[in-house]
Amino acid sequence: MTVLAHDWYRGGIPANVVLGRDVYVDTAYSFAPFFSEEEQALVMGEASGAYDRTAFVVGARGRVTVGAYTVLNATTLVCNDRISIGAHCLLAWGSVVTDTWPDAGASPEARRRALAAAAADPHRRLPPVSPPRPVTLEDNVWIGFDAVILPGVTIGRGAVIGCKTIVRENVPPYAVVAGDPARILRTLDPDDTEEARLRALRDHGHDHAR
Repeated sequence: MTVLAHDWYRGGIPANVVLGRDVYVDTAYSFAPFFSEEEQALVMGEASGAYDRTAFVVGARGRVTVGAYTVLNATTLVCNDRISIGAHCLLAWGSVVTDTWPDAGASPEARRRALAAAAADPHRRLPPVSPPRPVTLEDNVWIGFDAVILPGVTIGRGAVIGCKTIVRENVPPYAVVAGDPARILRTLDPDDTEEARLRALRDHGHDHAR
């Protein structure tokens, strides 16, 4: 367990959390609901960060990866299987990414059993009432405040999800999506490709890519 020198919360970061170089974690309280028993249950890439009220709500079999330079700003990740977030992503305050949600087949009896199990658990862990389905956010994705990404969704590279949007289906790369139900408002021109990077370097007077 790692205790952060600047932290008001003394619980510490679990030993199966792997932090890359220059990762910033605002408080270890983000891990109060982190119960994964997996090795490398959370891997945060270089210079990524978990700010403000970010919460990692991770069950015993959950595994989360966060890419380099990605910002989680008061984001909630609910994971009982797999959440993969790419590099250079920005998730705004109040956004939720979850691989677990009661589907139409979740009976009232199953929900009652889950609530009874949580009540009997000293850690108050709520077991899933429907099978979790992995979620993937590819590189350069932006998620607006209070947006919700539901189980089984893949959000393509460079996509933008509007504030308070509910995403139930896959989002193609570079799409701008908003609403409930979510709909594509426009498609962006890719500006984060290797060719675009080299062109920007040339346009700004650099002789070679760094």
